Amino acid sequence: MRKIVINNQKGGSGKTTTAVSLGAALAERGKKVLIVDLDPQASSSIWMGYHKYVADKELFDLKAGPELIFELKQNTKVKNLEIIPFSPIKNKFSNEMKSYPNKPFLLKNKFSKLPKDSFDYILFDCSPGLSLTTINALATCNEIIIPVVAQTLALYGVLSLLETLESVQSKLNPNLKISGILPCRVDTNLKHSLEILDILIEKFGILVYKTFIREDVKMSECASFHQTIFQYDNRTEAALDYKAFTAEVLFQENKFKEE
Repeated sequence: MRKIVINNQKGGSGKTTTAVSLGAALAERGKKVLIVDLDPQASSSIWMGYHKYVADKELFDLKAGPELIFELKQNTKVKNLEIIPFSPIKNKFSNEMKSYPNKPFLLKNKFSKLPKDSFDYILFDCSPGLSLTTINALATCNEIIIPVVAQTLALYGVLSLLETLESVQSKLNPNLKISGILPCRVDTNLKHSLEILDILIEKFGILVYKTFIREDVKMSECASFHQTIFQYDNRTEAALDYKAFTAEVLFQENKFKEE
């Protein structure tokens, strides 16, 4: 089972698009996939048809164990792909939560106890910044994929995230490693976009995936219809790119798969 955080501290970097598209592509390859939406904007949830979702129970329940994951997961229209939609954390500021000594490990305590054959991949779609939910995801997972939009300011977001990861590795999760950096929304018709791609490769070398995701208006269109890019148009540029990226992620299985 691979548990992967999809995160970048800068908003609009392609986190949700990558979580949904990677999840769907892995599912089409026969992998059992769970997306965990931890972003208050609930973009993954809305994309998959769960608008304003409110659960009777919450993922951060202090007393619940791994059984809660199975209670909260919901089906999607994609075979093998399930999601835990974002639901407001009702007792986030309760006295019980404030006094709990191990707040960064609330999710780890649940997901680490899952039977190994429950899922092949668990993808955590996190909010920008360093919220308690994001810290929990970083403490839970052994991998992080960093989507980066091909714009100048996005480079600073990567550097900031790398500093954060060093702190997380030293204080919370020494097993957390970078699976790769994924350039997103690359406009091959713009010189600036290609220059940013070159800078990413120059600065981060083999950490950058060989595949980059081209700018594609159909990606926005498919989200508005609550469809993955593969359901909406399987032959569009973004669909082809995400399939190639997924092949790279699958190739990493021997390196990152948990025993």
